[in-house]
Amino acid sequence: MRTKMRKNMVLVLDTGQPEFAAISDHLEMMSHFQREVTTFEEMMRAPGAFVPDIVVVDIATVSASELEMLSSIRGHYGDVPIVVVSEALDDAQVRKLLKLKVHDWLRKPVVFGEFLNSIQSGIRTSKQSSTRVHAVISAVGGAGATTVAVAMSEILARKIGKDKSNGSVALFDLDFSTGSCGYLLNLTSGFNLDSVISNPSRIDSEFVNLLQQKHEHGMIVYSFKRREVVTSLNCYELVLRMLDVVTVQHAHTVLDIPYYETDWRQDVLSGVNTVTIVCEMNLPSIKHTMDLLETIRELPGGKKPVTVLINKRKRSLFGGDRINKAKLKQLFGDTPFDYLPDEYDLMAEAMDRGVTLSDVNASSKFLKAVTKYVNGSLLAEKAVTA
Repeated sequence: MRTKMRKNMVLVLDTGQPEFAAISDHLEMMSHFQREVTTFEEMMRAPGAFVPDIVVVDIATVSASELEMLSSIRGHYGDVPIVVVSEALDDAQVRKLLKLKVHDWLRKPVVFGEFLNSIQSGIRTSKQSSTRVHAVISAVGGAGATTVAVAMSEILARKIGKDKSNGSVALFDLDFSTGSCGYLLNLTSGFNLDSVISNPSRIDSEFVNLLQQKHEHGMIVYSFKRREVVTSLNCYELVLRMLDVVTVQHAHTVLDIPYYETDWRQDVLSGVNTVTIVCEMNLPSIKHTMDLLETIRELPGGKKPVTVLINKRKRSLFGGDRINKAKLKQLFGDTPFDYLPDEYDLMAEAMDRGVTLSDVNASSKFLKAVTKYVNGSLLAEKAVTA
């Protein structure tokens, strides 16, 4: 089953500038956007005819008439991002644009890469109030982040799936070397990525639509084992373009991020709304967690909610842990942490059958712990920041 994705609409206002054709051509090359071209006068006659995700305006300079035009656009379309393209401006003119809360200003001649980044970042910013992206990452290999990501996706899908207007939930497997999410859910994909590995600019909503697989529990899964992606020179661009297209289409996107370093990992972690680090109750795993926490603190984009989940917890005969809670608080500082119980037999059965843990035992202690975390952190985070 495929879910039809709406392209993000870019409204381009033609004000009669000589280089407007170049701007319009740039947008035509961005096939994962829907381009609508009109004049300012036509827009003013029927502003409700357009529902833009971003507005691009090509102007000569920043005079009183241009400022009035930008103010009118802001009045009709509220917080929709506006990208202004013009000749060189002085500091005073740039400040006037900033007062109108323009998303970005680009000087002519426009560089395609910069223009694309401006459009994508503007749309991503505008969508942040209605979409959430959650990164799940193992501190070390085998800690269990993939299992946690699958469980989180299923729980989120169940929570919001009762009301279709709430949107959909995606599980995006970013470990192209294994494609483990697909294997766990018996949804392995044989889709050939060769065309976009060599040319990431071909990625658009139609292409991403071909990649998605709908799980019976409601989440949409993007997972494929293609090891050549990991070593490709285009891997960075491919990953970010795919995420730009996918994440704006779903209310929640859960990213299963590999534990090893990649050239795109820090940029992806900078752009997500929450981070869940999965580790085990041993000192090497905890030390790697501390290193990862330090890396996340230094990322641009401001402070974001980070939680450590200590997986595969086994209580001793008298109920204690090898590393007590006081010590963990000392090590993790102000980063909250919680525990996930070890249910090896249930996990193994779910893996062997290619089903979720809830299909094996809906009363699983592991599921109850992840559900508590999702309700108390991920869904609560959206309610607070929406």
